[in-house]
Amino acid sequence: MQILIIGYSRIVQKRVIPALLEIPSITRIDIASQSFASKIALPDKFQGDIYNDYDTALSKSKADLVYISTVNSDHSKWAEKALVRGFHVIVDKPAFTGFNTAERLSELAQKSGLCLSEATVYAFHPQIQAAGDIFLKARSSPTRLTVIFSFPPLSPGDFRYKVNLGGGALWDLGPYAVSAGRLFFGEEPEEIFCRICSWGGSDNIDTSFSMLASYPGGRAMVGHFGFDTGYQNYLSLLGPDVSVTVERVFTTPADMENEIHFKLCNTPGVIKAPKADSFSIYIQQVLGAVQGGNYKYLTENLLSDAVILHKLRCTALGKE
Repeated sequence: MQILIIGYSRIVQKRVIPALLEIPSITRIDIASQSFASKIALPDKFQGDIYNDYDTALSKSKADLVYISTVNSDHSKWAEKALVRGFHVIVDKPAFTGFNTAERLSELAQKSGLCLSEATVYAFHPQIQAAGDIFLKARSSPTRLTVIFSFPPLSPGDFRYKVNLGGGALWDLGPYAVSAGRLFFGEEPEEIFCRICSWGGSDNIDTSFSMLASYPGGRAMVGHFGFDTGYQNYLSLLGPDVSVTVERVFTTPADMENEIHFKLCNTPGVIKAPKADSFSIYIQQVLGAVQGGNYKYLTENLLSDAVILHKLRCTALGKE
């Protein structure tokens, strides 16, 4: 498989490229960067073409799949161009800064027989399955979910402080808020409430939010997200006779053997999640789905999360 990366972001440099280099089925990596094209170097085994223009890359690359990692506001433009040219597409989260766009491009992908997937990669780490398995082995299921992903303020020039670049905590961290319930409850919430807790930056943008979602069967999720506090990154599950907590859940390093703490009937225990690269696992899952032609669920997940993120934003911003 051949990959074209649009955008040479920090996450591409730190996580995406290292993951691609370890995937046996990847034979070529093309990269398009408007700022760093002259500085990009890959091992000879994987060296593809380096482009300094995104349109040129989409016109000339022979890739099977495009990975888009630009600023949030540009995701839709380049995803649409890639789909129109017949590429399967992965988009960094948030996939799109608008539900109507997510709906339209999901429909385009499905009509074109192409995969369109949002890179919510934490969901593919084996620790997520391991957390759920604790409930299964106890013949229980989670009914309450608490999620926190909050960290100190970013550099003042960071694009997440810019409205026109798709910044703000709701766009940047909202995908974590809406995907966690899908993973552990398996359906969309009946009701969702959200309040912005702080505003900041030169654009006075939303920098944190708290939310509550209720699910069928008396289940519920609460969450706190933002870039205005000390660092917290964890997920906690509660159910009859069972509780489970996973630290560093959204950004687990590839070389980290994470611990999952739990209690069964108030008896504590710990299991180790194996070291795993969530980016590599996710990308391999997408590639396998593309090769097998069974990628519809990936686009459905993107659209489902976009629906809930739209509702989250509407209640936070006081919109219908």
